[in-house]
Amino acid sequence: MADGVDEGPLSGIKVLEISQMVAGPLAGTMLADLGASVIKMEDFRGDPYRNVEPQYKGMCSRFFAVNRHKRSIQLDLRSEEGHEIARSLAKDCDVFLVNSRPEAMKRLKLDYESLRVLNPGIIYVLISGFGLDGPYADRPAYDQVIQAITGAMYLQNPEGPPMPLRSFFVDKFAATAAASAITTALYRREKNGGKGQFVSVPLMKTFGFLNLVDNLYNHCFVNGDQQSPHINAMRPIRSADGTFMGYFQTDAQFELICRVLGVPHLLEDERFTNPIIRVRNIGVLWQELEKGSIKITSDELEALAIEHGLPIAKVKSVDEFLEDEQARYLECVKEYDTDEYGPVRAASYPVDFSESPAVVKGTAPRPGEHTDQVLREVGFDDDGIARLREAGVVR
Repeated sequence: MADGVDEGPLSGIKVLEISQMVAGPLAGTMLADLGASVIKMEDFRGDPYRNVEPQYKGMCSRFFAVNRHKRSIQLDLRSEEGHEIARSLAKDCDVFLVNSRPEAMKRLKLDYESLRVLNPGIIYVLISGFGLDGPYADRPAYDQVIQAITGAMYLQNPEGPPMPLRSFFVDKFAATAAASAITTALYRREKNGGKGQFVSVPLMKTFGFLNLVDNLYNHCFVNGDQQSPHINAMRPIRSADGTFMGYFQTDAQFELICRVLGVPHLLEDERFTNPIIRVRNIGVLWQELEKGSIKITSDELEALAIEHGLPIAKVKSVDEFLEDEQARYLECVKEYDTDEYGPVRAASYPVDFSESPAVVKGTAPRPGEHTDQVLREVGFDDDGIARLREAGVVR
């Protein structure tokens, strides 16, 4: 298996992926980390995520991060032969992973209803912006669009202008949800006589869950009449030479942080006498706590936090996180050698298994790097592959 993982709990599972950018490719990579064989099918333009910076030896680092362990085949799906090649690959796969709009797959006869006839056991996974039906079904969607619609941007700064989450959290959580759903569907197939199923992963619904699971507090009890304002309770606090972030909920935690920061008089302040009142006055509270923390260096404050079991930590850059002793111990980032790029770093699979660990060691494919290899697996010889290439069906 070229550049893939031939071990792990999903070893033997075949995934055909027609997806680009982040959500679909990252879901495929998570499956590949667990041992699945993933073929990435691209058109002649290639995944547009290949074309952003930074680049090294013609490889985009962001593309590398969400496409490791895969094989790439480039073909023209609009051609009759290209379409038949895609159907042949789909017939032999366990999982068909796509993040194109549903109507595009239907036009190509690569929708679930068409493929289940060829492969009744197929797990067909569609990642889309808004699902299959409804008033938004035909609208295009990117990560930031979903952030805007679901209230996430408002919640980042309820006291001022809406603020975006400065990462592709929508796409990344959709990928995680999709990977989880795929393993569930595979288990169900095992228990259900080999019957596959269709799995819909709308960005709006997956991120709606992530965003609202702790933000429905004013909407949970339909008949409730008590409302809590949206308060920005998560604020960084300055030390003498840096910034810290922390959280405390109980009276005991509040007392401890006041004593550690040298502001015990706040314990008698009527604005901070219990958790509810403290949250209502959170802005003033952080200002008062900072009068103590600003006199303490970052190292001193961290030592005090560790000594007293305080849930606070220094705000670090990505560079500092890479050197963090606990992050290195957990191998949050895996560093390994590659033949083409030399040493590389990649985010590790997020879960540790005692008996079937994930493996992070591969590279991302060049466009069409494995076209010949994949075509041979569906029955083409060298002459046939040369003919397809000359006809412009594959690259």
